[in-house]
Amino acid sequence: MKKILSVVLSVVILMSMMVTGFTVGAASTDKATINGKEVSVGSKVTYKIDLKTASKIESVQGVVNFDSNVLKLDSFTMPNTTSNYLPNTNIAGEVHYAAYSVDGDFDFSSQKNYITAEFTVIKAGTSSITHNYEVLDDANSKTLLDSNKKPNSSVQETTNTTVGEVVPSDTAIINGVKCKVGSTVTFNVWVKAPRVAEDYQGRVFYTNDILTPKSASGKSNGASAMYNLHDTETYPGKDIVSYTWMDFRHPVDFSTEDKMVSVTFDVTASGRGTIESYIECFDDIDDNYMILDGKILLDGVTVRTEVVPSEVPPEPTTTSSTTATTSSTTATTATTATTATTAPRPSKTTFNGKEVKVGEEVTVTYMIQADKLCEDFQGYFKYGNKTVGDTTGIELTKFSLKNMPGTMVNTDPAGKAVFTGSSFDKPYDFRTKTQFVTATFKVTKANCAYFAEAEMYILSAVDGTDYVNQGVVKNPFTWDGSTSTEPTTTSSTTKPSGD
Repeated sequence: MKKILSVVLSVVILMSMMVTGFTVGAASTDKATINGKEVSVGSKVTYKIDLKTASKIESVQGVVNFDSNVLKLDSFTMPNTTSNYLPNTNIAGEVHYAAYSVDGDFDFSSQKNYITAEFTVIKAGTSSITHNYEVLDDANSKTLLDSNKKPNSSVQETTNTTVGEVVPSDTAIINGVKCKVGSTVTFNVWVKAPRVAEDYQGRVFYTNDILTPKSASGKSNGASAMYNLHDTETYPGKDIVSYTWMDFRHPVDFSTEDKMVSVTFDVTASGRGTIESYIECFDDIDDNYMILDGKILLDGVTVRTEVVPSEVPPEPTTTSSTTATTSSTTATTATTATTATTAPRPSKTTFNGKEVKVGEEVTVTYMIQADKLCEDFQGYFKYGNKTVGDTTGIELTKFSLKNMPGTMVNTDPAGKAVFTGSSFDKPYDFRTKTQFVTATFKVTKANCAYFAEAEMYILSAVDGTDYVNQGVVKNPFTWDGSTSTEPTTTSSTTKPSGD
């Protein structure tokens, strides 16, 4: 299935090139009526559909229609059908989507959000937001739609349109929490579990037009958690934060509730926004899922999220004494939050924990070994500056992949190099431990903590054995990394020439 999806993704990427632009005017007192509800120009409108059905769902497809002269689409999410989710938001007045689960495990046994579309009102007028299903199939590929393409009696559908008035220009409201524009807000995912964990992986969705990710951290005990602050690959056309951590030898303990992941955002504009967590997997040391695809599978596991602002806009006041008290409280809140969420700058320059000097080159190499011939792989080499949460002060100067047929490398994304390979006629022989991938970096800034780590996202044997599937290790294999400041040369690697 993953090979078929790569073709579908290519189609979606091509479609995303046809972008239609909008110019949003300043907020005014003009009114619009959306789905029968009156709202001011410049305000937000949220359109949601929730579903509940006893049937497990295998595939969905549909379209949301709206008047692009009156509404500007801000975001579109499907938090409970994230597997192989393919949206196209680049057709004026339409949002097309599709999602497919090879295991038929989209679970709406309790009422859950199916789709959420958020808009800004850009012009006065009367308009409507509508939705049409094209596919809604259960795990046996039988349709759950009637002859009119509406959900049949086995499906409970709830549609809701909500509107919000204009937010003050110095304020953003995130998950109902007021934040000051120009400050930061931290989103924490708290987890409690009766078993220790060896890996976790997930994503953070956020309102892109008023928030910009600044830094992230994850609980670990040995190998560091990895994150991508600008992941545009998992959800084509949408910028999200993704994270992953894995360490078989150093599991982490969540017996007492603790923060699994924290992401800090810059608040860049006023408005209403959301930050949402989706935990893709959370495993114990025996590879048993405690959480899978957003669903808690083990009793005793709890997940909660919170939004912590560094600054809160003061409320309007009527007396000078009250104003003084409010200002004092705000200052204290800002100081406390900044102290808690801003990491101290290191007093020395390190790369993967090793002390280095400015101007020095560092080479990170990964070795691989698998007990069977392999037919395809996909992975990521992620790097950056932990101190500031981006790639400041670190430069990728060389990237080499073992000379093999059917491979491709893309080093263009900031902070990431993507490598893939597919060869069925001439399988990849990793049965002897061999050098697989090498990346060389130059350090250009002092007193920072740099990192570079590679991970396999897919690794499959010719007999169908999955060593790694969607970033989750299914069967053991050797994947060893080393960091060196010594110059390295090797004849077994070749510098990629293409994209």
